[in-house]
Amino acid sequence: MFYLFTLPGIYDHFLFTTCNDFNLQTSICKDNRNEPKPKELRTSMDGALDRRGTPESEGISESIFEGLEVGFLKDNDQWVSKVKAVNWDDVASLEEMVKATEQLVLKYSNPNQHIKHSIKKVFEKVLGKYPLLFGYWKRFTAVQYQLNGLQSSIDVLSQAVDAFPNSLELWCDYLSVLLANNPDQVDQIRVNFHIAKDLVGLQFLSHPFWDKFIEFETKHEQWKNVLAIYHEVSRVPLHQYSKYYTAYKQLAERNDTGIKIKEDIDQVFANTQKLVNEVWRFESQIAQSFFNVGPLRQKELDNWDQYLNFVIDSKHFPASLVKSTFLRCLIPCWNYEHFWLRFTKWLEEHSELEECLDMYQKGINVISPEMRTLRQQFLDYMKGQLKHDADKVLELYLLTLSEFSRIYPQDASLLVEFLAAVRRTSFASNISQTDQEILGKQTSYASYLERNVRCYTNKISDGDVKLQGILNDRNLSVAVVELIKVTQLNLRNASQSRKYFKEFESLPQIRNSTAFWLLYYKFLKVSVELNELERFVTRLGTEIFLPTLVVNDILDDFRSFFLTNVNYPDYEHEVYEGRYTSGIDPLMDLHFKLNNPLWVKQKSADRQRKEIKDNGHVGLYLEKPEISNTIIESQSKSFNNGPPSLPTFKNLDKTNKQATFKDFLSTDYINVV
Repeated sequence: MFYLFTLPGIYDHFLFTTCNDFNLQTSICKDNRNEPKPKELRTSMDGALDRRGTPESEGISESIFEGLEVGFLKDNDQWVSKVKAVNWDDVASLEEMVKATEQLVLKYSNPNQHIKHSIKKVFEKVLGKYPLLFGYWKRFTAVQYQLNGLQSSIDVLSQAVDAFPNSLELWCDYLSVLLANNPDQVDQIRVNFHIAKDLVGLQFLSHPFWDKFIEFETKHEQWKNVLAIYHEVSRVPLHQYSKYYTAYKQLAERNDTGIKIKEDIDQVFANTQKLVNEVWRFESQIAQSFFNVGPLRQKELDNWDQYLNFVIDSKHFPASLVKSTFLRCLIPCWNYEHFWLRFTKWLEEHSELEECLDMYQKGINVISPEMRTLRQQFLDYMKGQLKHDADKVLELYLLTLSEFSRIYPQDASLLVEFLAAVRRTSFASNISQTDQEILGKQTSYASYLERNVRCYTNKISDGDVKLQGILNDRNLSVAVVELIKVTQLNLRNASQSRKYFKEFESLPQIRNSTAFWLLYYKFLKVSVELNELERFVTRLGTEIFLPTLVVNDILDDFRSFFLTNVNYPDYEHEVYEGRYTSGIDPLMDLHFKLNNPLWVKQKSADRQRKEIKDNGHVGLYLEKPEISNTIIESQSKSFNNGPPSLPTFKNLDKTNKQATFKDFLSTDYINVV
């Protein structure tokens, strides 16, 4: 094999030789290129969520270095250090690693398979994270051509147009290779031209593609197809639209085509010229039409925003051209959620369900987890589509909720939406059903919830896989509350609800669940169990941990509820009998717990000791030194004619300690600790 000394030279040599010298028969049409097919929906969000996230550098290094000999690593320590130190968010760092990898290709004329594998891994890692870096696709193609020959490099170009389908340059290179190596497979090449036309043919600078397409059909003397191409390209606002006007007119005049020059050509191109002039004010301001890892200038972002506003509002631009403009915009603006939001919202009104779902998933794959607006918009869209296309959307909707829950484990609303969707679809009921059928659905739903809650708490893998995937310690209370609500409100089973409360209140995941404890409090109120309510209030702040404002609301509500439902003679008798000596008196003590959930009623002896310490000054505590074995007021005969013992002291170490002052105004009323 002939070796060149620069990788760009290798790529140029690859294109030249494949387009001139070789006649390699290769499978140029994958299954999805034999004919245009609608894209299939994913049944998992793994690809949409995991492709963007790159493993830690150490894990990447291990996979790249796998199988390499120690001697090779020592001889190429600079390359090793570049791989280990790469910053995946810095294009300069990526460039250093790729350049060092390319030097290996030039250094080793006949590397072993482990070295080839490591070189390939470097490019796969970079392009897996940044598939829009078309320059790296070209360099990867050149590397594969150098290491493994023509077929391998063609396969890389095929992967490139799959990963970056809106790249005009990659499509032109790929089509050139197909034309050179498969001249007899005309129909299959034509299919690829039509696929490329739909993907890049409406771009403002797509004249190289149209030239290649016209040349292909002209070479095979398919004049009907040539006329069809001119008919189509004459309506596309291209930078070099005028040359197609001249060629189209000459072709129509030379052949008996039945085309009316004035109406079908002159007038059409006049309209196209007007469109070109209108978009030129935006196209001329585009300084960066390619993707880069770093941020885009604000001037570029504003120009794209105005460009999109113009093509959307204009009545002269068809939906296909608007879509093409969006796709071009998303190349440099790939990481900007704003443009994904605009595009997906536009697609909701102008495209089929499958395309819209696919584009949402692409956007979620791209933007960072901190950007939640697009993800929420995606969930809202699928939720709305459940009414019309539940068979197509339900599985993806549930899987998406499950995956989002892994990213945002603290967001319990995802589980709420999941359970609502399951209930509406798998356990739905309607007015045409009998009472027994409706009851059966509700019973089945309660059993479904109970089984999955127990599977999670007991760590048993016997529940719904999707629900088990979304459950965690932070949202378990949502499923428990839903189970109790269904049992109490739908099945009217108070005894079973009470059992659930007693069973689940001991779970550590429930101790600070506001929804669970409020539901328990309401359940006790419905049962008018004053004794249980008193115990519930006593546990607030010590066993039940809720926000202070919630505790305050419960205390105020319980006081009113107690006044309304208590039997006053019985209450007075219980006060007289001393029931509230150590327990909280619902009428006298609740205000102490306001803004201080940790307050606990002290016993009488403790309270007396505190009053002695206060000495009439509430909040000021003095620990004065005292003699603990004083002889004052002792009778002398108690000494048994001997000297008294030496004095002993308490609190002597606190002689110089300042008095402790407790600011009850701050802690009890304005809630400042």
